Amino acid sequence: MSPFFTLPLAAGLLAATSLCFAQAVVPAAPTQTTAPATTGTARIGTFKQIEGDTRMGRAGAQRAPAPGEGVNVNERVSTGKNGAATITLKDGTVLTMGPNTTMDLSQFQFDSTTQKGNFVLDLLQGSVRVVTGLLARINPELFKVNTPTSVVGVRGTDFIVEAQAAQ
Repeated sequence: MSPFFTLPLAAGLLAATSLCFAQAVVPAAPTQTTAPATTGTARIGTFKQIEGDTRMGRAGAQRAPAPGEGVNVNERVSTGKNGAATITLKDGTVLTMGPNTTMDLSQFQFDSTTQKGNFVLDLLQGSVRVVTGLLARINPELFKVNTPTSVVGVRGTDFIVEAQAAQ
């Protein structure tokens, strides 16, 4: 069985496990994303698995990543109709993207010595399963997932967020 999920499978998993399903429903004020102290080319994680059509990079310069390739802050990652990807971040957070998903890794800072930092993921459309690492366990208020209509504050360690594409 593939380690990737599709939304129907994820919904079935929710009934059978103790996952928390967070769906964007609460309108939020527009958020301003500031650049982290690290540069836009700082490696924050690694692609562990890739399936089907998966792209990464900034607008106009997207390319297909390979397993083991690094992911940088301020990078956009997207999957197509048959795509899925798993990314592991430096703090141990695991992001598993479903099909037809687009997300920006807007902010990530993590100091492995002090275990402090912050994380902001902008989920533009699709679904992503997040299994949090050290950062969210120690500083949950600094671990956020933004969608076009809400901001999800993380209080769990394993959850799924879904965002509908704007019509």
